[in-house]
Amino acid sequence: MRSLGVMMVAIAAAGWLVAARFPLPEPGPKAAATGGPAVPAAAEAGWHRVEIAAGPDGHFVLDAAVEGVPVTFLVDSGATTVVLSSDAARRLGLVGGRLRFTHKVRTANGVVRAAPVRLRELRIGQLALRDVEAAVLETPLHTSLLGMSFLRRLARWEVRDGRLALYW
Repeated sequence: MRSLGVMMVAIAAAGWLVAARFPLPEPGPKAAATGGPAVPAAAEAGWHRVEIAAGPDGHFVLDAAVEGVPVTFLVDSGATTVVLSSDAARRLGLVGGRLRFTHKVRTANGVVRAAPVRLRELRIGQLALRDVEAAVLETPLHTSLLGMSFLRRLARWEVRDGRLALYW
């Protein structure tokens, strides 16, 4: 449990460092804060945007659909790729012989084997990306992670005033 706490602090620090090192220009008037799940905001200067409010613990958790299947993600800019929880992988039919654990990845709990997969579609509200690189870890993961294989494909993303904005 302590290692999970350390990992979460490291993730938050990495996100803050990225935001501080690479400030983004103000996109225009901010959408009204709504709290709760991701809510699409009006297009601003050609951008489409989804905003997610931080939870009480400061983490960004959102509900998405992977190939039409509901999946809850923790946004993790420290994760190289999207990582599906054991439950999400099972609900997507990614079990047994379909998974090939051919890669090794470094996690907060050490090196584990991972099975690379491609997601036909990952959707957050109106935001949909196709052919998203992802992985399933051999060691069960309880929460899916929305990592950089998703975030780097956006036009941009930023954290400001306790809200995460995803632009496409």
